[in-house]
Amino acid sequence: MKKKILISSLVVVLLLSMTMVLFTGCGFKPEPLEDFSIPEVSIGIENQPTNTEKINSKMSAFEMLEVATRNFYNAEYAIIEYKGGVNMKIGGAIPVDQEVQSTKIRRGKGDAAGNNANGATYFADNKSYSNFAKLYEKIVISPEKIQWRNAEGTSFKRASKKQPKDIWTVDKWNDIDSDFTSIAKEGEEKSFLNKKSNNPTVLWMYDLQEKFIKGQLEPIYDEATKTYRFALEFDPVESTKEYIKTMKAQLEGNAGMAVEGLEFLQLQLEVVLWENGTFRSITVKEGYKMTMAVTSSFKLSNNIVKLSATQQFSYNANEEGFAIDTYVNNFSNENDLKK
Repeated sequence: MKKKILISSLVVVLLLSMTMVLFTGCGFKPEPLEDFSIPEVSIGIENQPTNTEKINSKMSAFEMLEVATRNFYNAEYAIIEYKGGVNMKIGGAIPVDQEVQSTKIRRGKGDAAGNNANGATYFADNKSYSNFAKLYEKIVISPEKIQWRNAEGTSFKRASKKQPKDIWTVDKWNDIDSDFTSIAKEGEEKSFLNKKSNNPTVLWMYDLQEKFIKGQLEPIYDEATKTYRFALEFDPVESTKEYIKTMKAQLEGNAGMAVEGLEFLQLQLEVVLWENGTFRSITVKEGYKMTMAVTSSFKLSNNIVKLSATQQFSYNANEEGFAIDTYVNNFSNENDLKK
């Protein structure tokens, strides 16, 4: 059995659009690897696939992760709803609440190599908001072409008792960029990965090898939810060598600052699987440090960032609110401010 899972970032551009969302001069306190509460989910509960590679109680946490990853790519329809962010104070004084959200929908089987070998259709949008950094982009990928556009003047209003859903608006959608020769072919100057430092057709850009595991919570079965849960902690340096390159490109591109000494300090996954071997949810906990050069003579050194985000999954083509044709058809509508 191959003991390596290479999955690329769904929303790198969001995770790193935090221009100043940093603890300056603070020490890093790692998150303990321990049992966790199963996150509530709003999608993926009904019409689950049955023709999946199955899991069993004798499997290790890593073996279950491998099976669920294969089931994700082999699904004929897949949805990921991502929500997370950072809550902290800059220099211990300025409060920052960075909201990070994304929706990704795929129709057709996926491709773990990230080049859409199976000719699937994808829609993805990535949104991020704080007082310091704002971003909203949409992506459509089909066998025929790749299209990307971003917005200016992004605003965000969090859900409340009077307002049951988060509201995102923009002032203006910029022109569509479709000048891409491939998604991620190595060495192609106009590949989407090379131009945008992102590949929305795959999961994350972590190199998750079994030999990189530093700690684990072995699978626990929960009768009430009919799920298995487990947690894995990976070597933060070995597992992120390629991911760091993408992070650096995104951060410098979005924040306009040179990044030095970017180093991961912690990488944890808290995973919940349905009995059929598909992902129900994944919570990622990251910790990293870096020095940011605001100007050639002014640098913010050894900044510590912690981020926690949860993805929930569905494989139901009839999931309410996630019809891919609706999103693809609205892609070119500048007045469409739906998520």
